[in-house]
Amino acid sequence: MRHIFWKSGMVFSAVLALVVFLASSAMAKDEYGSFQKVLEADGSFAEATADLEKSLAGSKLELIGKMDITVPDNAQKCRTYVLTSPAFNQAALDNNLSSDAISALIMRIGVYEGDGKVNINIANPDALANVYFEGEKSRDALMSAATAAKNELIQVIQAVPGKVVNKQQEPVRGASKYRGYNGDGPAKMMAKWRDFRESLLTAKEMEGTASLDSIMDELKNNASKSLQSDPEKGWKVVAVKKFNDKIGWMGITNTYTELKCVNINSDFRFGDKKDNNKYPGVDHAPALPLELVIYQGKNGKWQIAQYGEMWRMQLYFWDSGYAAFAKNTLIPSIIFSDVENMVTGKSGK
Repeated sequence: MRHIFWKSGMVFSAVLALVVFLASSAMAKDEYGSFQKVLEADGSFAEATADLEKSLAGSKLELIGKMDITVPDNAQKCRTYVLTSPAFNQAALDNNLSSDAISALIMRIGVYEGDGKVNINIANPDALANVYFEGEKSRDALMSAATAAKNELIQVIQAVPGKVVNKQQEPVRGASKYRGYNGDGPAKMMAKWRDFRESLLTAKEMEGTASLDSIMDELKNNASKSLQSDPEKGWKVVAVKKFNDKIGWMGITNTYTELKCVNINSDFRFGDKKDNNKYPGVDHAPALPLELVIYQGKNGKWQIAQYGEMWRMQLYFWDSGYAAFAKNTLIPSIIFSDVENMVTGKSGK
């Protein structure tokens, strides 16, 4: 009898272990990093980026900009490529994607040195689609289009000689956490419990009679003046996309923001710091550049808008930890104000 019970116990334990494994696997499948590592390249940084650019040129993806990110002491090389997928863009327009959710269509690739390797990762379209497509009437179709675009992106990266990797990178959250995303943990208060739409704040409103091209030219001119006035905090336009005559997107950056992003995230990742990875925060390269969304609002006027930087920083940098946000609580508002001053033409005067 004891033998029977022992066998029954073994069977029960095996079944329980299987159930736990399947549950954890299902949970893992429903978890997304804001970033996803795709490849460890065989060659040097110069070789890997050249191979990537060659692969991109032969693809159907549209490269709209790239930027080298400033790393303290030039300790590690780090670059972001900004792209869109024409097929993804068309699917979004066909499914009447809201104008203020257009950031979902912007894809980013990061190439960075770390742990003695050249690594390639992406801003995860699965995670971002869950953020921006929440509440859309055609959400299912849009989510499918996002997955197709991600697969297209990964295929292009995997053409670079190297070791294929499939790793979700921090911050990692369940899919449901991205839907209606309004910050993380106790720091939600810092983001004022706002979702992406509530966090997209108009820096300048213009009459609807102006053309999108003229607005973009004005922003480029304002950025150039700000950079001439202040090389560290002045802005550079590194990527531009005109989706149609009523919707545009612009990627902007400055040295101050790049250094803060890399430094703050790296400072609080003690376990990841090594001699060949002094600044582990370089793996957050696809969080940059910052973005301006240009669209016509319900009142018919142009809205030049930016995301609340506390909201955006939590989305991409929450793995820095609450202590990092508490210690640097003023930094997002400084960046936000600097962007607003550039958009309104106040900086550079």
